[in-house]
Amino acid sequence: MLVLADRNFLSHRLVRDVLATGAHILWRASASFALTPVRVLADGTYLAELRPARKPDGPPITVRVVEYTVHTTPASGGTASCSELFCLVTDLLDVAEYPALELACAYPDRWGCETVIGHHKTDMGEGQPVLRSKDPEGVAQEMWALFAVYQAIHQLVGAAVDAAGIPPGRISFRHALAAATDTITAGFPPSPA
Repeated sequence: MLVLADRNFLSHRLVRDVLATGAHILWRASASFALTPVRVLADGTYLAELRPARKPDGPPITVRVVEYTVHTTPASGGTASCSELFCLVTDLLDVAEYPALELACAYPDRWGCETVIGHHKTDMGEGQPVLRSKDPEGVAQEMWALFAVYQAIHQLVGAAVDAAGIPPGRISFRHALAAATDTITAGFPPSPA
């Protein structure tokens, strides 16, 4: 399992805890996060050490740092632009088995999950706490239910755009959710008191 995370999560303690589960990490480091190169690798990435805040938190963790920028050129021509420097931290140290380009291309996959959670918080959750369960099993159950409903809504959007012959971007998730909710509640009206 590869755990992806944004720049606000990188810490020795959290990395240590995730690695202890047997998962691997690919996390972004913020621009202010100090990562001193210990050894530069053949592909230009480098090894660094995540040091604990306190000695009792464990030994330093050797990580590989992948730095890159994204260059874009407008389709209509014009001036190319260059993004900020992205700095990814991973425990996948083998440059042959885990090429830097593949790691850089894998990192944006986390946005898909953020989109799902964002829709849940703003559209499906209506300002309520994202997850209400207090134990891991309940959280897992809520997450699976969230993913199932999210996927069902997107299947409805897919069917609608196919039937109408329009691009998927023309139907917003919020409107699709409202239509599905209205349809479900119309099928199950409240019982008279």
